[in-house]
Amino acid sequence: MNTTPILVIIFNRPDFAQRIYDVLNELKPTKLYIISDGGRNEKEKKEVKLSREIFNTINWNCQVFYNYSDENLGLRNRISGGISWAFESEDKLIILEDDCIPHLDFFKFCSELLVKYKDDERIMTLNGCNMNSSISEESKESYFFSKYTNSWGWATWKRAWALYDSNLEGLDNFNLFKRALYNLPFRFRSTIYWKYKLNEVKQSRINSWAFRWMFSLWINNGLAIVPKTNLIQNIGNDERSSNTKGNLHFINIKTASLNIKKMNHPKNILANLKYDQWLENFIYSKSIKYRLIWLFKKSTFQI
Repeated sequence: MNTTPILVIIFNRPDFAQRIYDVLNELKPTKLYIISDGGRNEKEKKEVKLSREIFNTINWNCQVFYNYSDENLGLRNRISGGISWAFESEDKLIILEDDCIPHLDFFKFCSELLVKYKDDERIMTLNGCNMNSSISEESKESYFFSKYTNSWGWATWKRAWALYDSNLEGLDNFNLFKRALYNLPFRFRSTIYWKYKLNEVKQSRINSWAFRWMFSLWINNGLAIVPKTNLIQNIGNDERSSNTKGNLHFINIKTASLNIKKMNHPKNILANLKYDQWLENFIYSKSIKYRLIWLFKKSTFQI
């Protein structure tokens, strides 16, 4: 039984909602927060209704709190607003969207580290997804640190979420922006990429709350925890997905167990440069070689 509060975000994919419900039914958490946006048309409204019905009856002993919107608030406002709503009552949360299927070890991993680092302001979030576990597979440590967030199954504290730069006001402060990106890998390339990407987000041409959360870490010198093995499988790359459409190599990565009973903690709190370089080279600003490959395949993505 898991006693750490869990927030679940559902929308118009009742098949996905059922899968995440089945995982939670096995875990049997004691407190749940359920967030749901409203449909944009009649078809979506029916799908939203079906998704909500799955969570309207919990068949184990659990406190459940619902935050259902009648109208469509949009991806950014619905998710960030729902998280803020839950943090009015909680000091820490595990957060799952309906297309992020967790290994059961994910919950134990988050619960233990949410306690261990609850007062360490250097740590702002815990990622459930390890996008390249080959980098860490030989490590004796159970997790490492990164400058990059991942919203595919994650956890954080009220103290950290209070620093969420919802309107990207930090972009207007040149010195703050420069300092925030100064320590990213491949500084020149990544600065150009992130300045463009974040401005697209600020102008609402990219509908993303997750990039805003990433930037919030950077302007506060925060770090994310990443498990040694991948604990989240993102299955959301069909036509119903908002930001992960297409044949993406980092979607549907299989999960693997993590030995929670013998957690080996890192001695030093430093970002894993090799992992962060890999993220910039293959996911974000991309090396010249990989960008040419990416363009050739005509893959498109937004996070």
